[in-house]
Amino acid sequence: MKFNKLYIFLALLMTSMSMTACFDDQGADATFSGDYVEFEDGRLPNGVNATLVRASSEQTDLIELQVNRVSTSANDEISVTFEVDPSSTAVSGVHYTLASNSVSVPANEFVATVPVTILTGNIEPSEAPSLKLKMISSTGAEISTNYSEVEINIQVVCPSDISVATDTWMATCVAPGYGTFTATVKVTPLGAGQYVISDVSAGLYAGFGYSTTQEAIYADNCGALSFVARRQAEFGISAPTVDPTVGSFDASTETMVVYWSDPTNEINGTTTLVKQ
Repeated sequence: MKFNKLYIFLALLMTSMSMTACFDDQGADATFSGDYVEFEDGRLPNGVNATLVRASSEQTDLIELQVNRVSTSANDEISVTFEVDPSSTAVSGVHYTLASNSVSVPANEFVATVPVTILTGNIEPSEAPSLKLKMISSTGAEISTNYSEVEINIQVVCPSDISVATDTWMATCVAPGYGTFTATVKVTPLGAGQYVISDVSAGLYAGFGYSTTQEAIYADNCGALSFVARRQAEFGISAPTVDPTVGSFDASTETMVVYWSDPTNEINGTTTLVKQ
């Protein structure tokens, strides 16, 4: 019985070895061949996100898109022509400029760059233009099937230094049906261009016996002030429900104008704050 088991094992082993010998070793002969060209950032699923801080209306910023040679050899130059995809929302001469619609990867080199000049000073914070470039022809290499396109998503923000924690502001609130109220308040920075106003009602609620703390958070984007959220407050202070809804900051006079509402009490307030 033991000998029978041994013979069966040897037979199975020999069969396995003979079957293995019938298969080719694909790994031994599988090597990359060919010449391809691609956008490095074509691999990013959401494109290139370019968030630019706008300091002046004349500002420009340079973004360089890398083009790769994918090859085992770099003996010859590769020339690539690209175009702006019609799906782009960015407008040439308004949001960006391109020095050329072609790029070359020199012989013995594996990368080149496509310079894109962003006209940052022309772009409003409310805009979100996107620029998509697409390779359309090349000499010296084939265009990559998967990475022949790249998209730049442009967003402009401004540096914000409206107030520091030690500043005091004189606030005046006009609320139709309730009157005009004045109070000294704090405007405290929270970071990322956001500020909390200690009493956005400027004493409106305090005039009726309530707390002087009616906090609201606003975001500054290049001088445009938008309601974000209420913080510590006794009432349902909310985003404005009537126009205008976006306030402003005038750096020359150090004056803020913000809008807010209290739907429960049918208040639509306009609060003007002047730094002391």
